[in-house]
Amino acid sequence: MIAATSLFAGAAEEGAHKVKIVKLETQIQQTPKFEVGGVKDKQFEPRYWLEIEAELQVDTTDPSNFIPEVQTNWFAIIKDDRTKKAVQLTGKVTFREVRAKDKKAHVIAYISPDTLEKITGKSRPVEGDVEAVALIISGSGIVNDAKHAAGLQKATKEEDSKWWASGKYQTMEGLIIAKGDTPFAPLWSDRYPVEKPKQ
Repeated sequence: MIAATSLFAGAAEEGAHKVKIVKLETQIQQTPKFEVGGVKDKQFEPRYWLEIEAELQVDTTDPSNFIPEVQTNWFAIIKDDRTKKAVQLTGKVTFREVRAKDKKAHVIAYISPDTLEKITGKSRPVEGDVEAVALIISGSGIVNDAKHAAGLQKATKEEDSKWWASGKYQTMEGLIIAKGDTPFAPLWSDRYPVEKPKQ
């Protein structure tokens, strides 16, 4: 159990939240197949998505044990098959009512098969095509002082260089997408907080 710090005590009246990214992982996933009734089935060859998942350590002074919102900014570096240069993909997903009772939560995002194939030139990409991923966490009431700020960002490599903010790479925005915008939307609903609808 994570003990509340003196930092929390100062903001207890309005609720203070601590979020730390513990783990950041990628996995190639095939498009899921579902069996449904009442429609004529159509055959298709499952394609390949990049799934990015983060495990979070969470705590809050809110007596409800929920953090109202956690904003996630995702970054990925993928090698462009045509130019042989790396490009940076970005995306934003906001999760709401993040449960802190168990001190652990997970967040997730995806890169679509079309995006992967267009950049890598492969219909079946591999994890090696992804040079790095990074995640930045933010949100109202989330601790962001010098002591805890490091826990609000994590990268799979060169974490200290903050390559996602360097301007070094050509950037393609909005191509890392929410689970709710993918065929994975109905899966694992109890593992992830609810996504906030786009405005």
